[in-house]
Amino acid sequence: MPYPKGLSLHTVWDEIAHLLDSTKDLRSLALTCRTFKELIIPDHLHYRNLSIDIRTSSFWEFLARRPRLAKSVRSIELSCWVSDRSIPPALSALTNTIPRDVPVNDSDIAIFKSALSRIPFLKWFYWTDLGNTSTEQLIAISHTLTASAPFLEGLYVNLFEIDAMKHDQQQIKRLSIWTLTSLKRVILNSQCASPDAIQMILSCPNIEDLSSGATSDLNRAFPFYMLQQANWTKLRRLELQKLSIQNEEEKSMDITTIITSFFIRHSNIECLSFYVSSDIALSTLPPSSLPKLRSLRSDLEVMTSLLSTSAISRLMHLNLACMTTQIIAYTVPQMDKLESLHLLGEEINGFDLIDPFLSKTPNLRKIKTLVTDKEISTVRRKSSVRFWNKGIQRPYITKKHLQAHYTEPFLKYPQSKLTHIYIEFADTYDDVRFRMGVLCEELSALQDLKYITVDDEYVELERDKNGIYSRYRSISYKKAEDSFSWGGFFPSEPPSWNS
Repeated sequence: MPYPKGLSLHTVWDEIAHLLDSTKDLRSLALTCRTFKELIIPDHLHYRNLSIDIRTSSFWEFLARRPRLAKSVRSIELSCWVSDRSIPPALSALTNTIPRDVPVNDSDIAIFKSALSRIPFLKWFYWTDLGNTSTEQLIAISHTLTASAPFLEGLYVNLFEIDAMKHDQQQIKRLSIWTLTSLKRVILNSQCASPDAIQMILSCPNIEDLSSGATSDLNRAFPFYMLQQANWTKLRRLELQKLSIQNEEEKSMDITTIITSFFIRHSNIECLSFYVSSDIALSTLPPSSLPKLRSLRSDLEVMTSLLSTSAISRLMHLNLACMTTQIIAYTVPQMDKLESLHLLGEEINGFDLIDPFLSKTPNLRKIKTLVTDKEISTVRRKSSVRFWNKGIQRPYITKKHLQAHYTEPFLKYPQSKLTHIYIEFADTYDDVRFRMGVLCEELSALQDLKYITVDDEYVELERDKNGIYSRYRSISYKKAEDSFSWGGFFPSEPPSWNS
């Protein structure tokens, strides 16, 4: 392999490794350069994604003195409570657990800023647990990021911490990080962001991905006036938690018009996760709305508002928490491009609804559904003796019941192209492996089927050279989740943490 005169092959491989951001790609590179992988790849793997306490000054001093290692960093999870979750093993002596109530002092900030200024390729900054950080320290970190991280694309900010910890809201406006033109992805963890924080988000010029980051339906980081003012022309992915009217001011707003206008303005949205409460009546969107929509995660209200649009016919990934047979009868014949279907919600039993999808969506590859079965047999199986404890009888699902209710719906369509079936049972019994064995044996008749997931058990079906099922083997959670991706929806953590 030719390389510039005067450079060693070791240096060339090191520069090539710097071009790769993900640890997955680095491991692939290691397979192609066996001679140098033991010298080059470990450093890149160890330093790509750091999760560390900002007060661990010894580590940041070490990193500041070694620019070659600092160049390897792509993502930082910065907090005041994690001290050794993602530290290179060789450097564990440089870290120690610090009590959470110990404040961040100015020397910690100065040392961290020095290290940060030497990390030129930082792509993702996870900024959380800010309770022990002063407003001036936040601003100092923000200025350093703005000056030293020109390639920063992703930001996770715990706005709830900023709002709740009595930071000076006028000073918070000076967080210059929001002006970065490279910033494309923002995840906010907030129950209700302050007006100043909202204005900062609205001022981000090139946002492509935006998520509220909250996990509870009661948490709402985006008030309606934000949707009214927003104009992110490059927005491609949007995740909003359940929107509801919170105060008298919002009661006086024309919420329906605000939401409709928002979607008309943001025509580049490809992935949408959007829920509204029952007190909001959505109007039907114009037929030309959301022309690029490919992935939808929503509820019945939003789905109904999309019925008149051509977006329904372009959907490839669908995730619904609630559905009716009437809506299914109308929409499913239009979804000829659908590849992934996710039916999860306490109000629905997915197996009551999947038949139309299996029969009328020829490209369907993956199904995930929740089973709310109220007819699980309480008959004691001979093989279940080990589950008995002190004579207490537990209900167990039988093989006959599994065949009748959970394999027959799929076997009715042997020509289906399903590659992954994911079933989540609402009960919490101990016979997951029994269910898995029955499902694998029965569903192996589907020739394209490769993966089956039952609750937390992930398996891959193995077949002989004639395609006959022989056995199943357990696989990792990550491999199963990767095979069941949902078209660009936000993960629970930054993507670099899942590498």
